[in-house]
Amino acid sequence: MRVVVIGGTGHIGTYLVPGLVRAGHDVAVISRGPRRAYRGDPAWGEVELVTCDRPVAERDGTFGSLVAGLRPDAVVDLMCFTPAQAQQLVEALDGQHVVHTGSVWSYGPSTLVPTTEDAPKHPYGEYGVNKLAIERYLMGQDRVRATVVHPGHISGPGWMPIGPAGNLDPAVIDALRADGSCLLPDRGGETIHHVHADDVAGLHHACLEQPDTAAGESFNSVCSQALTLRGYAELVARHFGHEPKLELVPWAEFAARVDPHEAATTIDHIGRAPLFPMDKARDLLGFVPRHSVTDTVLESIDAWVTTNRT
Repeated sequence: MRVVVIGGTGHIGTYLVPGLVRAGHDVAVISRGPRRAYRGDPAWGEVELVTCDRPVAERDGTFGSLVAGLRPDAVVDLMCFTPAQAQQLVEALDGQHVVHTGSVWSYGPSTLVPTTEDAPKHPYGEYGVNKLAIERYLMGQDRVRATVVHPGHISGPGWMPIGPAGNLDPAVIDALRADGSCLLPDRGGETIHHVHADDVAGLHHACLEQPDTAAGESFNSVCSQALTLRGYAELVARHFGHEPKLELVPWAEFAARVDPHEAATTIDHIGRAPLFPMDKARDLLGFVPRHSVTDTVLESIDAWVTTNRT
């Protein structure tokens, strides 16, 4: 196939694009600038790179025609955040398979867990609300065949994963490395659900390879298990050779003792009670994540430590 990947040099594209090339597909990547993927791969030498500032092109109404002019059989849109963006792209196409990267945040707070793809969705916050609106638009139109992939907390070497306190505070990792200590809210039983970027890419690839099965469907994209905050902190402490020294405090005290931005990030992640199954992707597409949640977070943290602390 001729596959156009929008935003193909980021977290997901780093793994997706070389995999598509190795599978024999003709790949074009649209990117805002000369950013390099997180990992080098000789397959990038066979990729057509197209530079385009998407917001600018969308404002002047040329982005959709740019994509259509690349003659795709399929389009992977890794960088669509509003229904208007999705509509401009779709209206320029005619019958192609469009795989859109959604988000588990489109579900809102979980009521039944694990939360399946057909669960009622009540998102909050601009990001989650827009992702649900995009999904509804794509599933309601008939101009292209559409599939939506909903990743959890995307992790991998090259960037900091959501950490054991449910935020991106590097001091949490530093303390666990130093002596195994960690401050957590309540009893540390809240969940966060990671996924390796390689597995998100793998599920996008599986959708592309089986368009007749994937079209009209949405799929969760997460590790096969989730982590509790407490379990995550214990895992990291022991990984660095320490017995965990966890301090569990009520939420109000936790929020008062950490940076306000980090506290807001924590509640944004744990407040949705994320826990999602991967049964649908397995049953319909034969796709099973390759990376366990423990391997995913430890690989990410080790790579971050190597880059930022040694």
